[in-house]
Amino acid sequence: MKLAIKLSGKVLDEPALRRALGCQVASLAAAGHHLVLIHGAGKQLSDFCRERGIPVRQVQGRRITDTETLQAAVLVFSGVNADLTVALLAAGVPAVGLAGFAGGLTVGRRRPPLTLVLQTPEGPREQFVDFGMVGEIVETCPRLVELLWASGMVPVISSLCCEGGQILNINADTLAVELALALKADRLIAVSDVEGIYRDPSVAASRISRLTAAEARRHLAEGTFQDGMVPKVENALRLLERGVPEFQVLSGLGGDLAHCLEEGTGTLLVA
Repeated sequence: MKLAIKLSGKVLDEPALRRALGCQVASLAAAGHHLVLIHGAGKQLSDFCRERGIPVRQVQGRRITDTETLQAAVLVFSGVNADLTVALLAAGVPAVGLAGFAGGLTVGRRRPPLTLVLQTPEGPREQFVDFGMVGEIVETCPRLVELLWASGMVPVISSLCCEGGQILNINADTLAVELALALKADRLIAVSDVEGIYRDPSVAASRISRLTAAEARRHLAEGTFQDGMVPKVENALRLLERGVPEFQVLSGLGGDLAHCLEEGTGTLLVA
């Protein structure tokens, strides 16, 4: 199978977690699957900036990236990529660390300023927002990944793109989706600090192991999902609508990734 695996920065902070993930990826690679890993590093970037007095500014969960923040992002993302790559190599995975712009993997453009509707105590109001050096992917060329696969390698990709000679910060989830589509991946796996999608996040037994798109839409309409589960399900449905055959949410804090293809691991959404 072709598996695109998106790793949240939340599961890459500790060396022990990276070592454990390396062993799990090694088991998938040994089974003969074509793997591409895409990682975030939002937590690490925010920590880095706060330690150095660089303002951390976000609007509706999206980071504003000025020149200083971009310079920090290049340093932090490269460091996280290196740490993950060496953990994989130590586990016997022939990993190759790359930026999202390497070999023309992606072509981006700077996101234009937007007018957003923000909720305030006085009610909704419009605000003009310039996200700065943040990119949107306009083209994806998977040739480099395919060449690495043909050589038995596992690409490990950080969330940077470029426009001309300018590096841009991009959302790791967006990068993972675009690469999964370009590579015609069989499944996109989101690895974070949650074990799946729940009817009620406060009740462990309410995790749903498998959902069709039709079932997910029905649950949304009936108000089954609570709190932060609603945007997770809505985002998953958009991925399926764009052509990703299967989307899975699982935890990177245990051993779930090694068992991702076993029934009942995490939450699997299918078209």
